[in-house]
Amino acid sequence: MTIQVENVKKSFGTKPVLNEISFTVPEGEIFSLIGPNGAGKTTTLRCIFGDLQPERGKIQLFGREFHPRLKDRIAVMTEDRLTFHRFRGEDYVKLWKMLYSQWNDKIFSNFALHYRFSMDERVETFSMGMKTLFYIALTMASGADLLLLDEPTQNLDPVIRQEVLNLLRDYVHAEGKTVVISSHEIYELEEISTSFAIIREGTVLYSDAIDDAKENHRLIHQGETLPEKGQVIGLVGNDSLVRTDQEIGRYPNFKELVLGYLKGSKRFTPFEDSRTSIFES
Repeated sequence: MTIQVENVKKSFGTKPVLNEISFTVPEGEIFSLIGPNGAGKTTTLRCIFGDLQPERGKIQLFGREFHPRLKDRIAVMTEDRLTFHRFRGEDYVKLWKMLYSQWNDKIFSNFALHYRFSMDERVETFSMGMKTLFYIALTMASGADLLLLDEPTQNLDPVIRQEVLNLLRDYVHAEGKTVVISSHEIYELEEISTSFAIIREGTVLYSDAIDDAKENHRLIHQGETLPEKGQVIGLVGNDSLVRTDQEIGRYPNFKELVLGYLKGSKRFTPFEDSRTSIFES
């Protein structure tokens, strides 16, 4: 297992952000952390790569607790795309080569040629879209075993977005790496993800492999008979998303699955399970 997050709790001062979240990320997966803005996605990533220390819980990477020596195996792209003052593109490459022993010049050069990076210009002057592409190139060329990407298609036009997603998928298949993507773009995530966790208000509502999640849920149209056993998750339009293994209704797509959980969680309750359960487990 590449990542194990167990009962992690994190607050900023008196403001709680993560409330005992748990999930696992198998090796070689593209794992998506999905949720609305402010759900705790970025904080979760920062806890994983050691930028923040949780007050409670445990995080293991590659089967062990975080240690600075593991940073050679982890490459991170933050949502804010922070840049160093007056650093040119070639300066970043020199820095990343020193940080990552498995740096791949060919991968970065292919990016630089395709997207026409101006390596002698200061990266702080790049557009936000070009900064995004530049950082994706750095993380993929790093040779790290784990890539943590916060909103990796933000500020990209639709054609480039699709191209980048295809590159990430092909990269994982070819290199056997593990990628964690934090995003709220459900359509994009379904195309490349193999597993996911839905997070809202600092709580993981549901985590699973995408194929298994679709298999274990049904959409029941309003007026149709509900299954004898199962759990009502939430409404998707006029349909009820139900977690059940009974052959009834239809299978949901990924967007419907995510929306069912997010909408089902809007009804506030301090209890452990916020979804409506009217059936026998």
